[in-house]
Amino acid sequence: MVEIISAEANEIEIKQSAVEEYLGYFGAKADENLLPLIDECKKEFLECVDYKACVSQVNCCEKDGKICLDFMQSESKSLKGNLKNCETAFVFAATTGVAVQRLIARNSLISPVKGMITDSIGSAAIEAFCDYINRKVGNVDYLRPRFSPGYGDLSLECQQALLDFVDAKKHIGLALTESRMLTPVKSVTAIIGLSKEKNKCKNKKGCMVCNRINCPYS
Repeated sequence: MVEIISAEANEIEIKQSAVEEYLGYFGAKADENLLPLIDECKKEFLECVDYKACVSQVNCCEKDGKICLDFMQSESKSLKGNLKNCETAFVFAATTGVAVQRLIARNSLISPVKGMITDSIGSAAIEAFCDYINRKVGNVDYLRPRFSPGYGDLSLECQQALLDFVDAKKHIGLALTESRMLTPVKSVTAIIGLSKEKNKCKNKKGCMVCNRINCPYS
């Protein structure tokens, strides 16, 4: 069964620090001259964003050296480690909507800087929405870090199977281009293991943004 999760613009907190990080500041404060433009772009973004996701719970097991989910089998060692001892997992596809894609394209034509800022706001927003989805699907203390196709040794080729499984095109208008890019942009697909043990990972954003060497799930 597929569950549709949506959120109003004011339900998702887009942190200024996250936007600045995507802009490349990494802990440093953004140039004060940029702050009014960031505020302007954020206002435009909030007027058009359409947060939607489709989520399904699947069985999870290891067989013949492969990690097996209801919609696919994979030899990915990275995913296998992430889902170790998980009997079930959640898979989801999430998007900020086609209007955001149009806004990024329009602002990029108006000004490269404005386009870059809007793009960064979109990146921060979709990650914040993914955190929202985590909280909706289960007790976050027992959820493994999000794991997306293309991370580690998990091939991007499984992305289509995931999208088809949750019927993402029908439910939220999310699809793949011929070059395997998600469209609309600022969209995410991911797998979240559900464990019987509390999560040992302190990373809240998922494996894709973690550089930890001694991972408890590697």
